[in-house]
Amino acid sequence: MNSCHYSVIVPLRVRNETLRISVIGAIVGAIGCAIGRSLVVYSAIQKPALILMLPSAGIGMLVGAISGAIGRPLISAVTGALLSAFVFELFLLPCASLIGTLGEISGNANADSDFIRSTLKYLIGMAVAGGVGGGIGGAMGRHFGDLQIESDDANLTSEPNDEFKSHDRPS
Repeated sequence: MNSCHYSVIVPLRVRNETLRISVIGAIVGAIGCAIGRSLVVYSAIQKPALILMLPSAGIGMLVGAISGAIGRPLISAVTGALLSAFVFELFLLPCASLIGTLGEISGNANADSDFIRSTLKYLIGMAVAGGVGGGIGGAMGRHFGDLQIESDDANLTSEPNDEFKSHDRPS
């Protein structure tokens, strides 16, 4: 099956390597992951609070774009789940530290571990949102094609190559 791709020559250190970026996968993954992470925040609060949903949706757009751009459904889903959960934990660990410090002041020595345990269901929700968004983005990216960036020994420039090339897609 032939597909038309826009080739761009960029300077890469590795010889004859090709990096495939799925623009459609990145867009679909970003939208899917942003919606999923917003729904997790909504389920935690039980009312639409845009002030808390928008930062999570922004992170979801980045996570979904990165994972969806891979263009391979399973790898995109795993990447999205891991990135989404990792970013959520990066936010929670300082919060747990603060809650632990405040808990020690108030006499509750287990406040930090109680906080982490109570947020595990949201961690799983964020991982699922990232995985679903990335997986759908990866599937759409694989279905609709990708942008191919090539490295060549003879022509290592950062100038775009304006000619369209037809490449066989791997099956």
